[in-house]
Amino acid sequence: MKYIIIYIYLAINVFLLILNWNLFSSSINMDLGFGVYSMPPLIMLQVIGLVALIIFAVLDGVKDLKREVVISELQKTILGLEKDAVINKLQNQNKLTETKESAPIIEANNKLSD
Repeated sequence: MKYIIIYIYLAINVFLLILNWNLFSSSINMDLGFGVYSMPPLIMLQVIGLVALIIFAVLDGVKDLKREVVISELQKTILGLEKDAVINKLQNQNKLTETKESAPIIEANNKLSD
């Protein structure tokens, strides 16, 4: 669904190619600046447009890949922070239970010393 423009482009080009084959297959002499070549100009224009759309799709794919890498790095950071939070919570609970268990012993020692 993301590359619907490319699919529409290809469908229109195939449709026009089928209906106007004589126009697409006619060759003319074209001066490209570095030489004169005999080629079908409409097919060349279609190929240039297709190459431009493919370049767009590749660049868009690279952009999506970069975004996925950033998202995965952020998820790794979140997991690390959640693990640290759980460890700190367990350490605090452990300290709390140690102080509750040692409180009667400390009180007994204070009574004996008085």
